[in-house]
Amino acid sequence: MSKSMESSCNNNRELTRVFIWSVPRTLGTALTKCLSYVDGIQVINEPFVSAFNFGPESLRANPGAETNTDPVKKFMDSASAVQNVFEKAFDDSKFTYGWVRQQLEAEYPGKKYLLVKDQAFCLNEKYDNIPPGFRHVFLIRHPYKVYPSWKRVLTKLYNLVHDPASLTDLEELNHQPYGMVEMQFNLLKYVQENLDPNPVIIDSDDLQNNPASTLRQFCEAVGIPYNDSLLEWPGNRDIMKTWIGSRIALQGNLLENEGGFYENALRSSSFLPGTATPNRSELSEDVLKVADDALPFYEQMYQMRLKP
Repeated sequence: MSKSMESSCNNNRELTRVFIWSVPRTLGTALTKCLSYVDGIQVINEPFVSAFNFGPESLRANPGAETNTDPVKKFMDSASAVQNVFEKAFDDSKFTYGWVRQQLEAEYPGKKYLLVKDQAFCLNEKYDNIPPGFRHVFLIRHPYKVYPSWKRVLTKLYNLVHDPASLTDLEELNHQPYGMVEMQFNLLKYVQENLDPNPVIIDSDDLQNNPASTLRQFCEAVGIPYNDSLLEWPGNRDIMKTWIGSRIALQGNLLENEGGFYENALRSSSFLPGTATPNRSELSEDVLKVADDALPFYEQMYQMRLKP
């Protein structure tokens, strides 16, 4: 990694910069994988997720924290033991919020496009760490789809399959603030008022059910070239080797059956048609409470989305 990638510098005006903000379980990794095959693109994968979860400012960085013995610590230890095949992976000790901003501002010689994908809630409302010069994209999904899936992931991560916990308890274990869809909406309003008056909003159902139209409109809106070859890609994880990100996070996704949040996305080769939105009666009471709280924020963003 060249020194220019680690130092704060003036934005390269020839570099098209795009930031995708999502919440978990919205197909963000599949979209990132798809776009990784655009010629001349550099991907930075979830730098604020790494600052939030693994960096020096993370709650998990406190030696006295209860989570030093939790499954996330086990995941970090297991990921550290995986052979490093990532040329552009950084040690997690670097991932302060300020250092992440430096990477977002850096020049990337030889690249035409910089694509950053991240989780909105992991910014933790530290809005001053978003530099100017990006086109912003918000990837949304119906809360009745997001939260059941998110509960399944956290239940597996915290090894509570046989000792069920409520979704809010799982999110507290995960040091996650309540209301991640609301935090995504608040970030959208901040971006509109301060950084990008016309951010792009994509619903993951549109991406699944109308991938050609949705991708074409997305690419036109942010200045990335579109062609139909983006509709299919290799069904392996090799493209991850080109990504910049946390060594723990990147290596962790090479683990089998141990918290790999993105296993299906990284093995995908296209966008498959989506499933129907669950009925309220299909959701557990704890999931329904959280999803209903998120619904008004999702619906406002949905009205502003790209329409296929």
